[in-house]
Amino acid sequence: MKQIPTEETFSSPQWLKILCYFFGPLIIVTGFGLLIQKDLPQEIIFLVPLLLLIAVSMLMYTRLKLIISNTDIRFTGGLKQHQILWTDITGIDMKMVGKYQTPICTLYYGKKSLELNRGFYLKRQFNRILSLLEMKAAPELFTEKYQGIRRQIS
Repeated sequence: MKQIPTEETFSSPQWLKILCYFFGPLIIVTGFGLLIQKDLPQEIIFLVPLLLLIAVSMLMYTRLKLIISNTDIRFTGGLKQHQILWTDITGIDMKMVGKYQTPICTLYYGKKSLELNRGFYLKRQFNRILSLLEMKAAPELFTEKYQGIRRQIS
């Protein structure tokens, strides 16, 4: 197990954050605009909470961060926060899902798990995350499935 020289932070791409910061408030304004309309059909009233939920989700999405340091792994910014010490990890697995065979890496610790989806991170960032995991975690924690998929996506 090697040392990680500096703490590294991974988040969604900058262009996606800009889109969320632009369209989130726009959707909120649209929702409130629908509420103040007169003679509005009752069906539209049910659309407003959905619009507000989408806008809040977009703004929360921009706050998600994965921080990998020499002592632990932290996933912050969302409703479910994770802080994993390297010694707490009991297994690391990977699977391919969806039409485009997107890899998802799962870290098991205690009775919980953290899924790292390449759909959220860019390909280069995802490969860097996997490299840091391989650098710091014990080799026996990685499953055969993980190793096979890792060879495919590298």
